[in-house]
Amino acid sequence: MNNIQYKVIRSDRKSIALVINSEAKLTIRAPYDARESEIVDVIRQKKRWITEKQKKMSALNIKHSTVNFKSGESFMYLGNTYTIAWKNVTKIDISGANFILPKNFTKTRVISWLKKQAGKFLRKRAGEIADVMGARFSSIRISSARTRWGSCSGKDNLNFTWRLIMCPPEVIDYVIIHELCHITYKNHSPGFWAMVKAYRPKFKEQKSWLKNNRKLMDII
Repeated sequence: MNNIQYKVIRSDRKSIALVINSEAKLTIRAPYDARESEIVDVIRQKKRWITEKQKKMSALNIKHSTVNFKSGESFMYLGNTYTIAWKNVTKIDISGANFILPKNFTKTRVISWLKKQAGKFLRKRAGEIADVMGARFSSIRISSARTRWGSCSGKDNLNFTWRLIMCPPEVIDYVIIHELCHITYKNHSPGFWAMVKAYRPKFKEQKSWLKNNRKLMDII
């Protein structure tokens, strides 16, 4: 089996199931009375599927490094990865593969700029998407949250972390749609997810992206 690593979890179930988590690790869920040889046979039969699935999950599970805004560091902005470069310029700019920063800026000033860009982007998209959905929110607040990408209060106030500006536009749209759906459903009931799917049919892709890139919340 080319040394495929796995762990077995036994329970009161009738069949053997293979589960690959977001870290590309394989777990075998098996009945209490399943023989080890049976488990090995299933893994051998599903070897190609296991390998392909693990490669896919490994590719999604990006290892983001802490950003100190030093020259040569990588930085993600609206889903694209750029190389940070400090130059004798007067404003932050993006040129080709470079994220250009003025030499007289501090890290605090760069973050302030990112928060401002996030506010502009999120308010514009939230307004546009809300119009399409026919949703009405009370206000939008841009926070520095590290535990939630977004939230919707009981009074329909939307909250988004400025760190969303690092995510791809389609992922940001999903977060906005998710919170706008909470105006109608204050829970994660089947009705809520059906509504999300109606406006974002492939929402599970964006949901997985957020899960696999969770470390973005901690790098700045």
